[in-house]
Amino acid sequence: MNGPLRLLPSPERLQALWETRAGRTLRMVGLDSVRTTILTLAVLATLIPALATSWISYRQNRRAIEAKLNEQLAGSSAQASREVGLWLKERLYDLRVFAASYEVTENVERGGGSRRLPDYLTSIDERFRDFDDLSVIAPDLRTVATTARRPNTLRVDADWIRRAREGEFVLGDPERVDSASAPTMELAVPIVGATGRFLGLLAARLTFDGIGEPMRALVAGPDGRLELLRPDGRAIVSVGSDLVQLPEADLRRLEAADGAAVAYDAPDGVALLGAMSRVTSTDWTVVAEIPAATAFADIRRLRNTTLLLVVVLLLVVGSLAYGLGLLIVLPLERLSRAADRVAGGDLDVDVPVSGGGEVSQLAEVFNQMVRRLREGRAELERLSVTDELTGLASRRRLTSELEREVQRSDRHAHEFAVLMLDVDEFKQFNDTYGHPAGDAVLKRIAQILSESAREVDTVARYGGEEFVIILPETTAEGAEQIAERIRANAASHRHAPGSGDTGVSITVSIGCALFPTHGRTPDELVEAADRALYDAKQRGRNRVVTAG
Repeated sequence: MNGPLRLLPSPERLQALWETRAGRTLRMVGLDSVRTTILTLAVLATLIPALATSWISYRQNRRAIEAKLNEQLAGSSAQASREVGLWLKERLYDLRVFAASYEVTENVERGGGSRRLPDYLTSIDERFRDFDDLSVIAPDLRTVATTARRPNTLRVDADWIRRAREGEFVLGDPERVDSASAPTMELAVPIVGATGRFLGLLAARLTFDGIGEPMRALVAGPDGRLELLRPDGRAIVSVGSDLVQLPEADLRRLEAADGAAVAYDAPDGVALLGAMSRVTSTDWTVVAEIPAATAFADIRRLRNTTLLLVVVLLLVVGSLAYGLGLLIVLPLERLSRAADRVAGGDLDVDVPVSGGGEVSQLAEVFNQMVRRLREGRAELERLSVTDELTGLASRRRLTSELEREVQRSDRHAHEFAVLMLDVDEFKQFNDTYGHPAGDAVLKRIAQILSESAREVDTVARYGGEEFVIILPETTAEGAEQIAERIRANAASHRHAPGSGDTGVSITVSIGCALFPTHGRTPDELVEAADRALYDAKQRGRNRVVTAG
């Protein structure tokens, strides 16, 4: 062997020497056949990446689960705090409406001697279950009228009168009479006469029965809990638990976390994961909780699954040769699965680009293609809900917003209005001055509508020269005022179709329909508003007509 080796060039001689010694070593450990060598390489090539991948996957999935838990709890507490804030705002709005009624202001100005005021308060008490012990309090703290069975039931003091004079609403401290009773809270709004003179305040006891069901719908998971808390940690409303007082240390940790999830033990000894959100316009907070055993069940299952996977891999090393083949085709399988998802309409796909060569280049090209498809779909979705000429909401978006507002108003028993607007003599204007001038008129009308509408309103182009406005939480009187303002603004503007023209006045006709008076479905409301618009046209145009 040494003789021929001396005749070989140095690099080739070193390679031959390495092959000889490597082959001798393999024979010593029993790897003297190509089959066993490939099997060993398959075991090593598969087992090591499997262990590493399983560990990395476990760590990444654990972080993802923890992030999901944090997001779930934060979202639950934030949504519940918004629901509580909206509920309280609606109750204050109801009380302000009662205080502004003719029965209250006129009877208080006359001294409150008649029976009409107590009867009116009694009718409110009977119809609105959230309110008890409604009382009209004079500026000198004298009770003018009340539905309470015992006098001076409400603890109204001079500070309440002072704050009410400044136009503020006043909230008392939520409290429970006993552990078995529902929590209540005193609140009041000012009573102002027709001349703006402060007449006193309308006070009531508000029960929290009405917020329990909405909070129950927002509990995070079947074992979750939701608590509405006072600043000192005392529970106002508890859903899924019987919490009376959250320990101060846990309360401070939740406050310091600023909405992030915190682990702590409940007074009943259950380990919890919770997140806190503040309720707008109050010093209350909402805490969403979930038992740690439930919260981390997925992580424990993931850990056990990962360990089981490693054990299974060790038991099936005989099939690692097949596994090596899978590693070769794995990028192509990922591309195939991604292509199937894209074909099914799912564009939230991003194929990992690893290694090099043709497969890596193909993955990059595939990702670029999917990215362009996502951008194109996003643009199409934007165009589908926006009118290209005026920039207002499209008819498609109008339909969805109208359906949503019908459901919301029906759920809360509120009114809202729909205005349908049409540009008068628009066809004649278009025929006389041309389509570019007509487009300019439509853009200007759209601008007037946007400027006249509130932030909560939805302004949409219905088609041609017709526009529709959705006015949430709006009565007939309020809708007519807004419509009249729009009509006046449109009539006051002059359009100059050409450089030499002095200006042409363009007017609009507006039809108004109310939910649920004129319809309980989107189609019925639009048809009612359209009929009112037709009546406005028939009566001479440039006017506002409410559906009959």
